[in-house]
Amino acid sequence: MNVKLLLLGLLVFSLAWGNGQQATECELDEESCKFTITLNIAFDSGADDAYIFNAKTEIEDFWNNLGGDQPTVGECKCDVEFVVNTKKVQNCDQEGSTEWHCIKVTSYAAAPPKDTRGKKYMGYMYPPGISTGQNLTGWWSDQMSRPAPGGGNYLDFAHEAGHMMGLEDGDGGIMSNTTPGRAVQTQDLIDEIIRDTCKKSCPDRCCCGNGEVEKDKGEECDPVAAPSECENGDYCCPYCCSCYGKQCDPQEGEYATKAACDADCKPQNPGETVHCVYSYWTGCWFCIPTGWESLYPETDPDKIRQAGKSAHDEEGHSLPETEGGAASTEDEVNEESVKEVASSIASEPMLSWLVANERVNIYVEGLGEFHASLENGIVTDIGKGPGQNPTMNIYTDEQT
Repeated sequence: MNVKLLLLGLLVFSLAWGNGQQATECELDEESCKFTITLNIAFDSGADDAYIFNAKTEIEDFWNNLGGDQPTVGECKCDVEFVVNTKKVQNCDQEGSTEWHCIKVTSYAAAPPKDTRGKKYMGYMYPPGISTGQNLTGWWSDQMSRPAPGGGNYLDFAHEAGHMMGLEDGDGGIMSNTTPGRAVQTQDLIDEIIRDTCKKSCPDRCCCGNGEVEKDKGEECDPVAAPSECENGDYCCPYCCSCYGKQCDPQEGEYATKAACDADCKPQNPGETVHCVYSYWTGCWFCIPTGWESLYPETDPDKIRQAGKSAHDEEGHSLPETEGGAASTEDEVNEESVKEVASSIASEPMLSWLVANERVNIYVEGLGEFHASLENGIVTDIGKGPGQNPTMNIYTDEQT
């Protein structure tokens, strides 16, 4: 590969786009029907490690509804996850970055946060005050999320995080009150975050597996419905809710019926008990030891969404060569080619400084999308598909 052919395009792209990260990011994984909201927050020298840890923990625990049901959005109930990345800087004014929100932290007793009129706050975000992607600067005190009368703590960190996701004071729930017991997460808040920050909706496909056959969404069947509405012994594809003929191979331990599986399901070890389970991914029955159910998400109707698109053809039918998570030879060759691209760029004197410690998404015409992570110029991770929170994007082709 001639790395020099990539030089001009890579440098121009890097200078024009930076690392492509926003301070508030939203990613929709259409395969798993999941939105991920990521807040990248930098804290200045006024915050110690404990302060930063407490802020991150409170924000993630509150917005992920720790101890309760995972937040969802839309009629098809896509999952919503909140992630906080943190780092330290010395001074927000001098080290501000469009890729990170930055928080100045001071003592409330010695230097409380004040607005231009001199009004004191426990903490606030500077104008414009809310973000749906762009970076904000905040001024928080050491009394954020202090103990509340009657027990518990105010949820100031989680409230300010709401502003970083486009929410305003008075929007209800925690955006109207941070007092324990009254600072609550509401569906309206989750809906507003996804609408304004992600600007995408939960795909109709994600209704597949909810136990209802919804013809208006193009569903022919539903794998969890009883009956699924597939006929002639066909099974319902868990990705597209269409009916397909089963491809069960008894020599591989797959059976078209439970009775056929039960007849061959025998313990392999002394004292072991076994039973047959149904794979929603293939429509086949197979034998497993009792207690191993959690190792087979394809048997759990609550995990239908994990039937990834990569294991299905364009119509949603399971691909035999990829069932069970086995990588194809073509994938292995492609990943090796992309590893060569990343390693070659990292070893090029004029480029090594640029990619030495980056998370790179590599778009190779003719091969597809890949990601690579480098540490000190060494490729430490490589995989098919785009990676999370990339710091650089590279476009090339198979010949180059």
